[in-house]
Amino acid sequence: MKAPVSESGFSLVETILTIVIISIALVALISAWGQSAKHSGDPFWHAKAAYLGEAYIEEIITKRFDENTPVGGYPACTIASCSSTLGVDKLSDGVTDETRDLFDDVDDYHGLSETPSLNTLGAIRPEYDRYQVNVSVTYAGGEVPLTGGGTRPEKTVKRINITITPPGESSQLFVVYRGNY
Repeated sequence: MKAPVSESGFSLVETILTIVIISIALVALISAWGQSAKHSGDPFWHAKAAYLGEAYIEEIITKRFDENTPVGGYPACTIASCSSTLGVDKLSDGVTDETRDLFDDVDDYHGLSETPSLNTLGAIRPEYDRYQVNVSVTYAGGEVPLTGGGTRPEKTVKRINITITPPGESSQLFVVYRGNY
């Protein structure tokens, strides 16, 4: 006796096609889910890097503009009286006389590279132990012509670049300007 059409099941071909289509759909869904899960922590790393960048910015911009700027910032150093080099201050014999806890002006941070990140007192920030921090300071003003020819940087604004690299992530650049006032 033959079963009516409404009571018949799937044929072998229909069953195989259904399994193949569902398998393809599952592979696509799991692949998309895997990619989103892989990058789900990115906002966390970026937020931590932003907090660390802010900590360095706050530390640096509270310092004097230049070694020759008096405490309080007034009167501001002039083009002639601002120091000619960027970086930590050196003694006459070329030895560095400042450590991080003694940095007193913005350009002392030029060339600072730390892993792990340290606070102002030199203590390791345990929550940032694998973060790379690089700081560079440059003059951001234009060029001033010299009377004998040539130019030199105008020394009224310093650009501070802070690059934070979380472990296994791409670098983030934070830029702040510090004026001579």
